[in-house]
Amino acid sequence: MSSKSSLQTNSSVHLHTFFTRIFLMRSVFLILLPVALFSCKQPINHERSVNPNGDSELALLMRNMFNESDSLKRLVLAGQRLTGLRRFKEIHSAIPTDPEVTGPVFEAFAINYIESIKALEKSDSLKVFNFNKMVDQCMNCHTEFCPGPKKRIKQLYIR
Repeated sequence: MSSKSSLQTNSSVHLHTFFTRIFLMRSVFLILLPVALFSCKQPINHERSVNPNGDSELALLMRNMFNESDSLKRLVLAGQRLTGLRRFKEIHSAIPTDPEVTGPVFEAFAINYIESIKALEKSDSLKVFNFNKMVDQCMNCHTEFCPGPKKRIKQLYIR
């Protein structure tokens, strides 16, 4: 074989190898590109609303009130002083899921709840009693309006 023929064969082999590598790199790139693009998207939140009717301002406020009450329960059980408690005055203006919830009866419950928070904050020796009175205010309101959360609220009582 002549050296010219050998050179052409080697060039041909190198070209074939070169194009094969390009094809493979292009294939890998095309496979990895969508993976990289889709992995940058925000994860989809598949959590469903706790409330089957949607999350109104009042429903969200009530959940926040429950969480704070649960934290207060731990403070009361630990015998810690309670100061600067959040009184949730937004309860008067938060938009409910059901417009029938507003009115003088609901306002009376809201006022009683806020007063129970004030009594709890002032109490020294009657913290457990006043805490349970605050939970009573929640239960009273939820007996009249939206009884669904009562089972969960009952868990707040200190026995």
